[in-house]
Amino acid sequence: MMSRDQRRRYPAQWTELAQACKECAGWQCEHCGIKQYALATSKKGTPYFIYLHAAHRHGESTHSPAPALICLCIACHALYDYQHRQRQARVRLELIKHLRLLIAQGYLEVTMS
Repeated sequence: MMSRDQRRRYPAQWTELAQACKECAGWQCEHCGIKQYALATSKKGTPYFIYLHAAHRHGESTHSPAPALICLCIACHALYDYQHRQRQARVRLELIKHLRLLIAQGYLEVTMS
C-alpha cells in the first residue's frame, strides 16, 4: 500500500492507467511472461502468488498525466529499477570525471561562497 506522499507522485487516474497497462499486456509480465496470480516459489522454497505491477518506463516523470507504462512481475520490476539506478550511477560518475578534467585543465573554476 502506498503512503499518502507516494500517492501524490502519481496521476489521479493511476488505478485506471495501471489496470489498462496490465490488460494491454494480457495480464502477464512483459519481461519474463509469467501470468498474474500464477503460483511461484521463492529461492528459499516459499510459495507465493504473482501480482503484476504497472511500472514507469524510465525517464518518465511520475507527474505525467499519461505515463508510458510496462507490466512487470515484482521480480522483474525490482531488476528493472536496479538496472536503471546502476545506469544513472554510471552517468553521474562520468559527469564527475568530465567536470574534474575541465577543472584540472582550467576550463572551469570552482569557487566557494
